[in-house]
Amino acid sequence: MCDVIDVEETNDPCNPNGGGNEDVLYYALLSDFVSIPLPPTSQTVLRDKFKITTVPVFKAGKFWREIQAKSNSVNSNYEPAGTSGMKAAKLAFALSANNPDGHALYNIGDGNTPYVFLTKPNSLPEGQYEIIGSFKHKATMTATKAGGTPEGDAAMYNFEVKATQKFLVLYSGTVQTAPSA
Repeated sequence: MCDVIDVEETNDPCNPNGGGNEDVLYYALLSDFVSIPLPPTSQTVLRDKFKITTVPVFKAGKFWREIQAKSNSVNSNYEPAGTSGMKAAKLAFALSANNPDGHALYNIGDGNTPYVFLTKPNSLPEGQYEIIGSFKHKATMTATKAGGTPEGDAAMYNFEVKATQKFLVLYSGTVQTAPSA
């Protein structure tokens, strides 16, 4: 395990690709969960205070849904949300408008329905994700459609997920997806 991060060099010897997010992300409706663990802020090691290592519990027949986003379109950002110490988590991604799953996701992106999302920044080790949304800090998603051009530029569904969270929280564990048929 590489714990060294050289803050003076632009090259991190532990992870040479320190930017951007992977193009695959996961989501579930908040109502699909029985429980979503909160980070153990009582931990004595600072970095462990904001990491969930307990697997969320789904209701029977529910699971994470995988999204293959448009290449290089997944972007997660955090910024202060007022003066309360909260963070505004923002996740943006795009799907081609000819993607049937994108069409369905576009239609349910109403800005009200609560979700939970997992996204994987390239800077995180394998099996670790940023988790956006929980029972306490609900994430909502809005969607817009950008039409293509007659010359062949593809129409795109653009999604934005927002949640006001106290912390940037990492999830380290398995991602339970639909069983293979």
